Amino acid sequence: MDQGLGSRAAQLSLRHYGPDADPHAHDDFDQIVLPRRGVLEMEIDGRGGRVQAGQAALVRCGTRHAFAARGDNLFVVANIGADLIAPFEDLRDRAFLPVNAPVRGLLDFICGDAARQVEDAVAALWAPLLLRGLAVAPPRIDPRLARAAALIERDFARPLSVRDLAAEAGMSQSRLFAGFAAAYGWSPHACLADTRLRAAQRLLSETALSIAEIALRTGHADQSALTRGMKARLGTTPGAWRKRPRG
Repeated sequence: MDQGLGSRAAQLSLRHYGPDADPHAHDDFDQIVLPRRGVLEMEIDGRGGRVQAGQAALVRCGTRHAFAARGDNLFVVANIGADLIAPFEDLRDRAFLPVNAPVRGLLDFICGDAARQVEDAVAALWAPLLLRGLAVAPPRIDPRLARAAALIERDFARPLSVRDLAAEAGMSQSRLFAGFAAAYGWSPHACLADTRLRAAQRLLSETALSIAEIALRTGHADQSALTRGMKARLGTTPGAWRKRPRG
């Protein structure tokens, strides 16, 4: 379905990815990869990054890229013709793009249909809205919010309360919530939960530690809490995820 895309056309599909993909390039369209479930590690023209909650990737026509994902995952892939993306040329200067509220709404809509391939007529209406949503200028990140985000990334394994994050940022809890959501596209709670879950996935993949120990090392209250988190976000359990073929 990736061949012969017209310059004014768009194609949409829902895709699952595995552990490896050989580097390649698309010759006649730009490609936007958007998160729905899981994390997709990507390298685009030598630059590494992730497609995950809050962040999408744009692969320019002719740009070599590779990707890999583990565990249960789902991504929306939009192939965009040259004429369609031309009014949004500035987007093509950024390999990784923030997913804001309008784009999340579009993802909710398109993922309501279980079909792997979306009808072209729907894609023709949806893709311009996606481009407009992505083109909204990202907010300048307040350094105070960046300190709170860095604390989450650094100390996710220990109990972190909203009070802790607000103190690190030097602002009230209500202001932290509002500013964090505007800057990063999700709440501090959601960011902390995602960071802990990614850490648990790494340990499940790379170590022989028990699931209970991994839960404790990644800030989950217990094994049950980790299991609930994985079921909600990834659609699987820690034990089942660990047993999946890794390639």
